[in-house]
Amino acid sequence: MIFNKLLEIFSNVIPEVDQSEISKDSTLLEDLGLNSLTMMLLAVSIEDEYGVSFDADAKLDTVQDVIDFISAKTGLE
Repeated sequence: MIFNKLLEIFSNVIPEVDQSEISKDSTLLEDLGLNSLTMMLLAVSIEDEYGVSFDADAKLDTVQDVIDFISAKTGLE
């Protein structure tokens, strides 16, 4: 499941955020506190894990947006 794998990736990129506080509705910037550097680290980690590339115009505001993006690119659920 994509969400569970994302929790692992988030714990590596933003270890200061407790995984139990992350939901699919969590916003990347406000709730998880990602900044431009951690957003880039997250993108690289996801690209490495799933073999996808992020488009410059990808609108990713929530964890669910990231899940939907990965699902659309890979066909995984």
